[in-house]
Amino acid sequence: MSTRMKRLLALALVIGLAAPPRASAWGERGHDIVTRVAVRLLAAKIAKGTPLAAQFGRKEFMLGHLSNVPDIVWRNQGEAIEDANAPTHFLDMEYVSPELTFSTIPRTPAAALTRMTELCASPPRGYVCAAKEGAGPDESSAGTAPWRAGQLYRMTVLSLKASSANGKSNDAAIDSALMTAGLMSHFIGDLGNPYHATVAYDGWETGQGGIHSYFESAVVSSYRLALDQEVFDAALTGRGLERTLKQLPAADRAALSRDPVALAMALALDSRSRLDAANAIDVKFAILKKSGAGPDGKRVGAERRDAAELRFKYHDLTVERLATAAEVLANLWLKAWEDAGKPDFKGYRSFAYPVAPEFIQPDYLSPAK
Repeated sequence: MSTRMKRLLALALVIGLAAPPRASAWGERGHDIVTRVAVRLLAAKIAKGTPLAAQFGRKEFMLGHLSNVPDIVWRNQGEAIEDANAPTHFLDMEYVSPELTFSTIPRTPAAALTRMTELCASPPRGYVCAAKEGAGPDESSAGTAPWRAGQLYRMTVLSLKASSANGKSNDAAIDSALMTAGLMSHFIGDLGNPYHATVAYDGWETGQGGIHSYFESAVVSSYRLALDQEVFDAALTGRGLERTLKQLPAADRAALSRDPVALAMALALDSRSRLDAANAIDVKFAILKKSGAGPDGKRVGAERRDAAELRFKYHDLTVERLATAAEVLANLWLKAWEDAGKPDFKGYRSFAYPVAPEFIQPDYLSPAK
């Protein structure tokens, strides 16, 4: 199990939050909302009247289930899988781009390793090297969520391309495309969360230990059912996608907006820009006692007000981040369908429901030497 996951598991036990003991970007409810709102966006706006919107609409709840598989199914399959799975859920911006600009984010994991190695050798002021137990960084040290999203995007496109041959529907190929599209939604949801785009992902540096689970799970879980509709209404405005696209350089924006990895990186940058606002709400309204060391020397999370009392303080930020992730996801689904030649799904009929898909190994890392 990764050091990052061990810390979060220990934290959940210490602070006793209702959220499950894992580093999920939004908990089960948040990921489900992002995915199902994206499905509804296809039908209402982004792909209105297309076979894509109709078919994804029929599989809305299955896609919502798949969005939680990487946090639930895959994190219960042993240490070897978790070691490969854990880094796919985040991108610690400060490790690879202390400038926090799109132009300085490495475009491949290998380039990320080169950049981190250079920064560790000659660190700018305030830079902390992403070293692992005395060794230097590796390709996964800063996280690989954008490349994970890109991998599942490519798999979705390939399956959609194979979904029709000789005028007949290839049901197995469509089943596969729906599965990888649902899995991809998890990692886009992750990157829509400010705490999945920063080294300071759990607040220990500022006496806010435990903010990760409090913001993403406890606060979101405390909302009434109306949250789903509010996120959908916010996503319909298109403001989240517009703001995300502005993270891309203007000269190349049109081309990069069709690149799933670039768009995922832009989403992470947009989320990272909301980190200070999220932390400020926590400090001003939620914290009763800062985190620190207990009598036995072990870390103790911050004491906070009940999330149900404070959710209105987080409301605008929570809705914005969930809606933005949903907008980006819906647009990626549309682009995948377009890249595959806009298959019509004609004749498709399947009751396949991948409850526990097998773990998909990352394919974007350099071969082990």
